[in-house]
Amino acid sequence: MRTSLIIGAAVALLAAGPALACADISSKTVKLTGCVPEEWVAGTGTGAQEFVYATADQNYGLMVITEAETFPGSQFHDAIIANAIHGVGDKKDDISVVSERIENIDGKPFNVLEYEAANAGNPILFQNFYYSQPGFGSVQILSYSLTKDATVAAYKAGVFASTVKLGQ
Repeated sequence: MRTSLIIGAAVALLAAGPALACADISSKTVKLTGCVPEEWVAGTGTGAQEFVYATADQNYGLMVITEAETFPGSQFHDAIIANAIHGVGDKKDDISVVSERIENIDGKPFNVLEYEAANAGNPILFQNFYYSQPGFGSVQILSYSLTKDATVAAYKAGVFASTVKLGQ
């Protein structure tokens, strides 16, 4: 039985190999590298959106937003919420915070702010992983999808986040 499990796990890992193919990214603003899975299609960002991706079906999005300056955690948090409200036409009631927590990415404590935008009856869930430190700068890893697809979106964000390296 144990041998069957080991063989099954090895076959699963080998089969997953092609799915793990990715494109390397390296920030020009902060010391951050990562590997974006090939299923993501590169787009064009604006402002501090250094890397912008969406799946081919446009159901999932991923952005890496970088800035050389640093921000205190509460200021960073409040700016994310303010930008979200502005993004929905300054309708404060159309943004609701779902959860807040801390996640470890490359050994660093990233704040995670999950919030939902009403979006005319098709709510969008944003998962914003943010980090700021003197000598590094600031980064946001922003993943989004329709709220109904939140579990898959969290998995996709996690796959990317597991490749992120800071300070290299």
